[in-house]
Amino acid sequence: MGYAWAGGWASNHYSGGYAGALVALSSDKSLYDDGLALRADVSGGNYTYNAPGFVDKSVGLVDADAMLGYRHNTDVGTFAGYVGLAYMSHDNPDRAARLRGSETGVALVGEYQNNIQKSTQLYLQARYASPFETWSGSGRVLWKVSDKVWVGPQVSLYRNKTYDEVSGGPFLKLDLGGGEIGVSAGVRHPTRSGNADGYYASAYFALPIP
Repeated sequence: MGYAWAGGWASNHYSGGYAGALVALSSDKSLYDDGLALRADVSGGNYTYNAPGFVDKSVGLVDADAMLGYRHNTDVGTFAGYVGLAYMSHDNPDRAARLRGSETGVALVGEYQNNIQKSTQLYLQARYASPFETWSGSGRVLWKVSDKVWVGPQVSLYRNKTYDEVSGGPFLKLDLGGGEIGVSAGVRHPTRSGNADGYYASAYFALPIP
């Protein structure tokens, strides 16, 4: 048994898509039991780059990883940790740019999810990838407002060698009885690059793998 997902992200700074999959390696192949799991993620898109001689330049970005991890279920939630290989590429023509070319290294991901009294859901994720010293994290709290609808706030952080950003806004999730659809939108605030504040919008779907 496994889980697969795909989605897209758009803002005044970046637009792109992503996909991933998680497959259980436990004896019964269930993600709901303790055991090893394989995880893979890939994303790609374009962001806006500005420097002397390069005004509003579109730079292609590819970010991918393949990891082995362990999932542990308790009365207070599900804990998961993964480690593996990471690859990242910034297709920037500016030879002076610190984010330029391709790097390969290590990826680490930690996750926690807890359904509280079947009406509140907490989800936290953190990721580190050594290529270009890239960090990210996100957290959301959702409340069940009907049989299939969950809503609540989400906050995300992103950082690499030259850029920091925090973003946040409302999140809506539709339960598909095994899979789910999620949409979110909000504001983003660069904290180090000097770029102006902006907006973001995202959507994804996820389905179980038999």
